[in-house]
Formats: sequence, C-alpha cells, structure tokens
Amino acid sequence: RVFTDIQQVLNNLTHPRFVFTDNEGEADILYNFSHFKDYRKLSEEKPEVMVNQFPCENLLTVKDCLASIARRAGGPEGPRWLPRTFNLQTELPQFISYFQQRERRGEDNHWICKPWNLARSLDTHITNNLNSIIRHRESSPKVVCKYIEEPVLFEREDVGLVKFDVRYVVLLRSARPLRLYSYEVFWLRFSNRAFSLDDLDDYEKHFTVMNYAPGVTLKQVHCEDFIPLFEKQYPEYPWTMVQASIFKAFAELFQVASSKPAPLGICDYPSSRAIYAIDLMLKWDTGRDGKRIMQPQILEVNFNPDCDRACQYHPTFFNDVFSTLFLDETDNCHVTCIV
Repeated sequence: RVFTDIQQVLNNLTHPRFVFTDNEGEADILYNFSHFKDYRKLSEEKPEVMVNQFPCENLLTVKDCLASIARRAGGPEGPRWLPRTFNLQTELPQFISYFQQRERRGEDNHWICKPWNLARSLDTHITNNLNSIIRHRESSPKVVCKYIEEPVLFEREDVGLVKFDVRYVVLLRSARPLRLYSYEVFWLRFSNRAFSLDDLDDYEKHFTVMNYAPGVTLKQVHCEDFIPLFEKQYPEYPWTMVQASIFKAFAELFQVASSKPAPLGICDYPSSRAIYAIDLMLKWDTGRDGKRIMQPQILEVNFNPDCDRACQYHPTFFNDVFSTLFLDETDNCHVTCIV
C-alpha cells in the first residue's frame, strides 16, 4: 500500500503488487515529494514502513556538501569526476589563493558561481573576474566551481559544436551494504549556440537548461538516437566505454557518501529507498597513460527529480523503479546494477 503526494507516481505506477491508499497511517510505503524528517518516530512506531528518502541525503543533494564529501575520494583537490569547487562562505581565502596561483601559471580561470540549493541554472553566473566572484557571494550562499573550459561537444547540424549534459536516474536500494542501480535510459540537454569561451552572459551558448525558458528552442534527442550519432562523431570513444567511466564515478560518489556514520554520511536506515537524478558533462582530460580521455564531471545530484519525460516515453518507468527499490526484483526491469 503506497501513500504518495506525487502525481507522476499516481498516474503511472500500475504494477499489480502496489495499490494506493489515502490513509497515511495504513501505508507500507511513504513516497513523498517533501523532505521526511521524523525517522526516529517512524523507526519506533512502524519500523517496517518504507520511505523514499535517506537520512542525511542532503550530503549529496546540496552543492557545498557534495563537494565536501567528494574530497574523500580525491584529497584536497577533489576527485577527477567533480569540478574543483569552493564554498564561498567558508573557503573564500583558499579560493582566492587558488585563483591567483592559476593566474600566475597562465591557466584558464573561468569559474561558475552557483547557489547551494537551487536548480535550473537559477542565479548562476560564469566569469573569469575575481572581484565579480567575491561580490556574487553577497547575494546568497554560493559555491564556485571550475568552469569546464574544454567540454566534449556535440555536432548539431543546424548550429555547430555545442555543449550538452546528460542526466541519469539512479536508484539507491541500500546504503550499507551499498546497492546502487541506474535506469537504463538517460536524458540529454543541449545548448542552442556553438560553444566558445566568450560571451559569458549568452545563456543559450553556455547553459543547457532550455525547457523552463519561454520562447527558447528545446532540442531533444532520445538516447537510442544519440549513441550512434555520438559514436559517429567520436569513433574512438564507444559509448559503452564512456558509460563505464560514468558508472565508476557514480560508484565512488556513493561509496564516499556512505563511508562514514551519520551525520557525516548517508544514514543506513534499513527502510529507506531513494531515487536521484545525476547531471553530468564530459570534458577532455589526459589519462595516466598520456592518452586523451573523456572524463565525466558530476554537476549535481537532484532529490525527487521531475520524471515527466521518463513516464511519457517509457510507461513502465515507475513500475521498474518500485520493483527495484521495494520488491528487490530487477528481472525484466530496465535497470543496471552499478554496485
């Protein structure tokens, strides 16, 4: 019995093992859009009731926390799969020092300022001006991330080489032991203008979130169509190889996020299950063997993501999600085990 306030679940969960109830008190599964907080009461009164959230998952979904825990995988510089990030509220001196060191070495110094806890590119700015970055912290709490100056681009016949990002939906079945799955379909977003490191205020050149701006063209390509186009443009980089590096990054992220007890890590509450959307880009980097590689860059992790496109094009989406998370059944589900 499922109690939920999410209309997409109500409209699309049709698996016969699940029925909806309007009575929260009789539900076996609480699948809520808002954040659940009283785990202690739930664990004492109804420990068997499952919830679609983990205690302390904000360590993943809030950008300053994400950068902090990611450093467990890569030391002070952070892992290769996360852009170098500073918390402008607590690490401003360290950021200024790092910026000036790069400036002295003649290295690229474009940075992107983001609010800790907003999405859709709201209040997000790109600049290579140190004074501007310092001023941005005055409007709201922000992180500053190294802007990807050499992204892997995608050829759009009508535009040229543009930025794109990729969204994967991941399913966290358990924190300890870590059991993580990815939905087999991923989603793509594209810029509308050819990429170059100028015109930093040109939204359609530097950003990919086009589905919330009125009057802006939204380019859609389904993943099954994208893969052959991508491999035609980059024949030395088959998508299976690229995706393997993406899943490796996901595995490392969730391993470090659950490696310490709460509140320093995701709590291993046994009745918790969760779905997240991870947005990423690819950048050109150099591997340990000196060869050029496509390095995933995790941009953010989203709680309770909008699954409208998933439901629209893949009607079994929530059936697969609920089977994986709550029945522990993955046969005939469109999911891949990562860990």
